[in-house]
Amino acid sequence: ISFFNNVPPAKTVCPRCGHMVPRHKINEHMDETCQKNHGGSDSTPSSLRNDCPPAESMNTSSSPCFSNKLLSIGTSPCKSSLVRIEESAAQQISPYFSNNGSVCSVNDESQAQTVKMVSLGSLSSKLSRRRCIQGGKKVVYKEIDSSPPAVHNKCESAAVQDGDAENSYTGHNSQKKICLAQREHKKQNCSKEEPEFQEETNKYREDLVNIHVSSPAENINEKGHMLGPTITETEGGAGDVIHSPDKLGTRIATYTPAEKTCSLEDKTPPHIQVIPSSSTEVSCGGQHCLRQGNVQVLHMEVCEDFKNEVHCTSSEGRVEKVEFKNSTGAVLDQINEVLSVPNSPGHPYYLRNFLMVLRAVLDNKDDVRLFDEQDVNIIIKFCKLSVDGQKLYVRLFQRKLNWLKVNKIEYGEISTDLSPVIEELAEAGFLQTESELEDLCEGLDLLSAPELKALAKLFHLPNPNVQKQQLVDDFLRLAKQRSVFSRSQAGIGTVILKRVKNLAGKCVRVCKGPRAVFSRVLLLFSLSESIEGEEAGSAGQSLLSTVLVVNMGHVVFPSYAVNRKTQVFQDREDLIRYAAAAHLSSDIASATANGNWEEAYRLYVCAKQTWSQLENHPSLSYHRGLPEYLRRFTVGWVYTRIQSQGVEILQRRHMYEEAVRELKTLLSQDVYCTDSRGRWWDRLALNLHQHLKNTGKAIDCIRNGLADPFVRTGHRLALYQRALRIREAPSCRQFRCLFSDLPVITVEDVAHVTIRGKMCPQLGMGKSVFLMENIADEEGAEDISVSTVMCSVEDVALTHYRQNGFDQGIHGEGSTFITLYGILMWDIIFKDDIPDVFRNSYQTSPLDLYTDSFYENRKDVIEARLQLLHMASSETLAKLVSDIWTTQEGKAAALVSWERFASLQQVQSLVSCLGGVFLSGVFRHLSKDLRHCRGGLPDLVVWSTHTNHFKLVEVKGPNDRLSHKQMIWLSELKKLGAAVEVCHVQAIGGKSNRLS
Repeated sequence: ISFFNNVPPAKTVCPRCGHMVPRHKINEHMDETCQKNHGGSDSTPSSLRNDCPPAESMNTSSSPCFSNKLLSIGTSPCKSSLVRIEESAAQQISPYFSNNGSVCSVNDESQAQTVKMVSLGSLSSKLSRRRCIQGGKKVVYKEIDSSPPAVHNKCESAAVQDGDAENSYTGHNSQKKICLAQREHKKQNCSKEEPEFQEETNKYREDLVNIHVSSPAENINEKGHMLGPTITETEGGAGDVIHSPDKLGTRIATYTPAEKTCSLEDKTPPHIQVIPSSSTEVSCGGQHCLRQGNVQVLHMEVCEDFKNEVHCTSSEGRVEKVEFKNSTGAVLDQINEVLSVPNSPGHPYYLRNFLMVLRAVLDNKDDVRLFDEQDVNIIIKFCKLSVDGQKLYVRLFQRKLNWLKVNKIEYGEISTDLSPVIEELAEAGFLQTESELEDLCEGLDLLSAPELKALAKLFHLPNPNVQKQQLVDDFLRLAKQRSVFSRSQAGIGTVILKRVKNLAGKCVRVCKGPRAVFSRVLLLFSLSESIEGEEAGSAGQSLLSTVLVVNMGHVVFPSYAVNRKTQVFQDREDLIRYAAAAHLSSDIASATANGNWEEAYRLYVCAKQTWSQLENHPSLSYHRGLPEYLRRFTVGWVYTRIQSQGVEILQRRHMYEEAVRELKTLLSQDVYCTDSRGRWWDRLALNLHQHLKNTGKAIDCIRNGLADPFVRTGHRLALYQRALRIREAPSCRQFRCLFSDLPVITVEDVAHVTIRGKMCPQLGMGKSVFLMENIADEEGAEDISVSTVMCSVEDVALTHYRQNGFDQGIHGEGSTFITLYGILMWDIIFKDDIPDVFRNSYQTSPLDLYTDSFYENRKDVIEARLQLLHMASSETLAKLVSDIWTTQEGKAAALVSWERFASLQQVQSLVSCLGGVFLSGVFRHLSKDLRHCRGGLPDLVVWSTHTNHFKLVEVKGPNDRLSHKQMIWLSELKKLGAAVEVCHVQAIGGKSNRLS
């Protein structure tokens, strides 16, 4: 950099005579003075001349930029000239390999070298690099000349005085242009002798030269010639200089003693420059050249394919890998030191949890490889912050990524004055200040409603008293207007933003770069729990809360061994793509939940464009080979879910044709989100029939959906019932012949009962609320108190069945049976010898629980357990429940709701009534397809402890009806021998009853 940035020297070296000449008079000197002094002949000093062919037949294609005192070697130099060269040029070196023109230092020992072929354009940048050492081999950068094969004309450079040392180095930039012009002039002069020249050079093109870089002894052949990129006369030898092969046939090979030939094609032959010296290694300004056999070899060649860079890159990679490992090790040591002190007052719970997550990820070799050196440097910078800085950053990191007013940031446990801490974080690059606030929308969101109204009055908005969001929209519309005074003048948006900053005062926001690194750390730590919705916006706040309650002892997770064998993400970019897709999906979900369909559509279109660019990415083939429970953590799965979200968005915008195309695209693949295929088929049939009025294609869609193996339970029944409705429609009579080959799905009906209940008057939509008289008859009390309570429709039904002899009853919907399943199958669910289903210590279930792999991976033990339950007596069932309840009660498990039952005795009483035969039948359905079977189970389970009879009841309030999953479950439960019925609660007195 300093070479190109320095001021041009006052004097420069004449490329012909080598004298120092004022830079602005170099052309005049070359045209007049050199011509007079040398008569247009070769300007090589007499001390370096030989009796070889005259200068007119020599080629000046080698640039004098690479040597102060270059040598002239003819096509067939005689031995006497070489002797004179050896005697006078022992100290002749190229200024590119010396600092400030000083004489190179000489080391006594020589080392094996790896030759780097450096193109002319990148030499200056390569020379600024520090040398790389590869296992004892030193990297030497040798310049490659692109001129055709010819005899070089060597120019002597004048002696450089102390004051002109820098000038002699920095003057090469201007010399290159002069040399190029001189080279063209020489080519024209030599064109007359081209036939003789071509004949002589063709003779040398027939020779092949292998570049062998190793120890000095290995570079000498039996004739005493030096083998390498140039073959020169050695000590005691009388051989000639051997020139390079033909430009089309040259193969340049780099050898080491333990390596095979590594060759690459070169389009131009090498040229040879020989500087005799002693058999030593020369260190020149941080670069290294080899002097061997009294001959120093400097070759210049063109190498378009810079393949030898691999050697240096691999060495640098090894060094960087060691440094990277040391960096992460230092971070881990620092974190371990902090966490080794329990309940340290200086490190509150949230900081300790954050550090614990960092340690867990950095300590895992599969996870840490997904962070580069820059990412680790960010973590190192965080660890170097003061304790107050770390605490404040973790607090701000857990909040949404928004601008915050400094005067609104209050954390008394950190400091009463956070200004120094905020300044520290800003200087370290973790916080942005108000000077970096450039987005008007973000600035307007920063202001409060009163501040926005004041600003609206200042800019004379038509209605400054509307809601905050309306004011923001008005300001954004105003900002789009251009100034009427000048096109170059900044728009009104800049003025508004300036006023916003003045009103907001000092404000900060967490920098996106470091925040993204820590978010990826949390994402890897909580990969078993998909970060969506609010969780994605808060960068894993609930995960840190989970870690908190675990560390405080409030939550205990089941015991299992973490068994990770498969790498979900191939590299850092793969993880970044997944994180970006997950956050985009959460933004779309948030927009649809808030009814912002325009914003949701914009995000959906953006995601679709991104996915179209990634569809053919090589990483997707690896993702498709992953098991389904790991495939949902890939970018393809997330974008497929976004496409599914897009169907609803398109339907909201009445873009039914686009929705149909999107559904067909989703159904054309069977790799991602296969559990949603039933819903996609149903929506496709709906759009084709109702919106596009294409009943024939709708029937074909239903037929294909029923044949799809991924369409299960309720979705399958829904498709069949849609087909029945189409067949019965009067307008579709002409299509009835198409239904003949549809499979028939039958569901057995169950008993229905109707009871009455007083309904509480209510406004709007919502779940029905009933009124019920609560009679409290306490033992020994003289008065019986009667009160009216508000209850749900299920509570009304429970009261009804209690009055009919069922003294025990639970309103748990599906959670009652799911909890029983989790208890009696506990050891199978948390079986940890299956790889990759437990990837961290904070999982409440294996990753494959809701996939077909759950049953396939545990088929033998599941079938054995089901057989045991089928044959078990009431006492055996009670003991099995007791064993798990006493050892695992309270542990966080996805399938077990410990609070569902009042006590262990209530659970034992229920399983004794249900029986092993019935339980094994229900558990078989849950084991094979928990994803689709966990919904639709009856609301109530009532039983009698006196008669051991039980009943399963689905409760329906006014205007409520059975879902498809509920129909299927009621039918299956009836087949298993259970007493099943649907209880309809009819509302009475809803208008006449009033509460005081």
